Amino acid sequence: MSYINVVMSLRELLPYVADILQKNGGEFFIEKRDNSGTILVEKVAVETGHINGEDNRGKNLDFFILSNPAYNLTKHRPYDDETAPFVIVGQGGRETADSIERIALRVLSKTPDKNTTKIFNAIKNKLKKDDTIGTGVEGGSRFHDSYFYQKKYVGAKTMKTDFYNDKATGIKVKQE
Repeated sequence: MSYINVVMSLRELLPYVADILQKNGGEFFIEKRDNSGTILVEKVAVETGHINGEDNRGKNLDFFILSNPAYNLTKHRPYDDETAPFVIVGQGGRETADSIERIALRVLSKTPDKNTTKIFNAIKNKLKKDDTIGTGVEGGSRFHDSYFYQKKYVGAKTMKTDFYNDKATGIKVKQE
């Protein structure tokens, strides 16, 4: 499985990847809770590059990038064997006035569709080439060296791995 970790809000991620999704026919979905607490999967228009709703979404609400628009996502559908090769799952991206949560993107299937891999790699390459994005956070593994973060948040906001887990370690940028 492939992973991308980036400290960026979900509101900023969609416009950031919109050109990649449009070029490759990808779609963006977000989980939301209705008034009764049921989780719904809602399609977000990539063209607008805007997500309606709050920046500090509830616990356990993911978002998805779908590489094949022929599939209509429902709450359980991203994890079906039939749909999984076309899905990139995202978690995190919440933001408050003083904190921001990292986004973890992962390719869901061990055998992803070619277009899924293409979209995922395009996102990773865009992050690598962007001057406003830094790489490397404190930690003892290569995994930490490949973390991405928006430079504008260094020192301005507390970077967290999980808003809903007080025991989760904070994210500190590697000093060179």
